[in-house]
Amino acid sequence: MNSIYKSCTNNKHYECHNHICDHCKCNPCKCDYDKRKSCIQHPTLTETILACGTGTGANIPIPTNNGTFSPITLASVSIDTSCLKKPTVKIDFDSIINYSASMTVADDAAISNPFTVTFQLSKTCNDGSKIGLGNWYYSTAFLLPAVNTTDSFSFTHCECSSCSGCCIYTIEIVQASASVLTNVTDLVENAQIVSSSISALASSC
Repeated sequence: MNSIYKSCTNNKHYECHNHICDHCKCNPCKCDYDKRKSCIQHPTLTETILACGTGTGANIPIPTNNGTFSPITLASVSIDTSCLKKPTVKIDFDSIINYSASMTVADDAAISNPFTVTFQLSKTCNDGSKIGLGNWYYSTAFLLPAVNTTDSFSFTHCECSSCSGCCIYTIEIVQASASVLTNVTDLVENAQIVSSSISALASSC
C-alpha cells in the first residue's frame, strides 16, 4: 500500500486536501472539499452505486432518399464514481417502440432492407469531450397492406475505467432509415418511441 494512502487511512481525521492518496490524485473530480470527505473514503472496494436517469418518448422522423437526420436525445443518467477504484459501470437502456405502415403489396413483393433505427450511447466525463461507446440497431419490416406493432427494445453496456470521475451517459437516436421494398407502392411509415428509461450501476473492479 502506498505510504501516503496508508497514512490517510490510519487517521480518519486527515482530510484529502492534506493527504492526497493515489486514488484522489487520479480522480479528476478529486475530493469534495465542501463536504470535507476524508481519504479513508477513497477508494471503497465494496460500495455499489445505482443511479436512475430520465427518459422520454419521441416521434422518429424517417428521412427519404438518405436525407439528413438530426439526432434525438432520448435518455441520460449521471453517476459519480469518485469513491470507487477502477470503477466498472453497467448501463441498462429500455424502450418501447411503436411502428405502423400502410402500402400496396404486389404478389411478388420482397424486402430489400428493413426499417432501421440506430441508437447511440455516449458519455461525457468531468466536462470533457463526448465519447461514443457504441451503436445498437432496431429493425422491422412487413409486407402487409396495414401494420401497427409495438415492440420492446433494450441493451446493456459494461465498461471498466482506470480512473474514477463524474460522468453523464446519454442515449440518442442518430439515424433512421425507411424500409426498402420491391414491388410495393404507396408506402407510408411512422414510428415513435413510446417510452424509454436508463440506469447506471457502478462498483470497484
